[in-house]
Amino acid sequence: MKTYCKGVDPSDVISIEPFVYEALLSKLKRKDYSEFTARYCGIGGKEIRRHAHEGLHHYPELDRAIRNICEDIRLRILSRELALDPVRYSTRTDGLSKKTRIIGIESVMQQLMEHVAVGCLQELWDAKYERHQYASIKGRGQLKGAQTIQKWTKAGMTTYFVKLDVRQCFRSLSRETAMRWLRRDIAKNGLLLWFVDALLQMHGDGLIIGSLLSQFLCNYFMSYAYRFVMGLHKERRGKLRKLCSCALFYMDDILICSRDRRNLLMAVRKLIRFAKASFDLDIKPNWHIRKHTDCGIDMMGYVVTAKGKIKIRPRVFIRARRAFMRSAAGDDRMKIQHRVSAYYGFFKAAGIRHLRRVKEPGEEKGTVINIQAIQKKASTMTAQEARREQSCAA
Repeated sequence: MKTYCKGVDPSDVISIEPFVYEALLSKLKRKDYSEFTARYCGIGGKEIRRHAHEGLHHYPELDRAIRNICEDIRLRILSRELALDPVRYSTRTDGLSKKTRIIGIESVMQQLMEHVAVGCLQELWDAKYERHQYASIKGRGQLKGAQTIQKWTKAGMTTYFVKLDVRQCFRSLSRETAMRWLRRDIAKNGLLLWFVDALLQMHGDGLIIGSLLSQFLCNYFMSYAYRFVMGLHKERRGKLRKLCSCALFYMDDILICSRDRRNLLMAVRKLIRFAKASFDLDIKPNWHIRKHTDCGIDMMGYVVTAKGKIKIRPRVFIRARRAFMRSAAGDDRMKIQHRVSAYYGFFKAAGIRHLRRVKEPGEEKGTVINIQAIQKKASTMTAQEARREQSCAA
């Protein structure tokens, strides 16, 4: 059986420097990262933050700090003692779904070590990740996933679909399960296996939300589920026929489509058994097989209709309208402006041209929204549409 990451050495300073530099580069404006970096060079945290705000990414003190950090990581790995601070936890409520999640807050050194571990395992990720996994992978986000569903719809591949959700996915993936599969795929690199195992020991029971290593490991496990469900066949009249026409995984949210309802039901039942037997993961029992002509596919913040149009999820639209109205009324708080910029991406991606007005001559460059059209659109959303969205999301 093929194994990966054979020649990768997580204790080699030259090899891990790019991973540490990439992890630090976008976060040196933060106080915790700048103060941590200041311990490894001759300047203070305020000066590091000032250089970061000025866009200065290469100077002797920073280069020296990165080399010293890599040397510290090397010594800790070789001594087989990471000596990391315990993970702190914070409870946060999602603004849209109202779900309460426990977020792990790791020390800066642990975050850097996880960047090193993820970088060292890149060969494994490249080999195992599938084409239609769309979370925490560069170039594959919400819009890319929605456009893929749109393409499948126009090709007639989404006659029937089902949405599945894994119950407590991160907390259900134990360290023992992770290491069992990693020993199978990177069996010939004992030092890297020990390094990943030592980092996972800091997670306690299961993987923690907020960890970079957890995100990549979750996608790694889901890639096996993707290959399993797309490889399912049945024999009819001496020929093998695929049970599923297409599937999309957005971390632990799963979309499976088929042209035949019975085939789709068979595939879902087999996938549930596979997830339980292989990873001890439970699929929530509230799944329903739906016909695409009766209900749009609500996934990743967008709704793809049976005609192949991408629409904004109604509850996202209402929240966007509030932000635009507040901004139009003169609320210039930074958080409102950030919210407007973020929601504008939904309108741009969905191609809703009548909600965007043309800029006037001499008008400052920025987000231009037709507030009147948005208000009119929001007022036409009936209770029936809200109930339809709620039934599709269930």
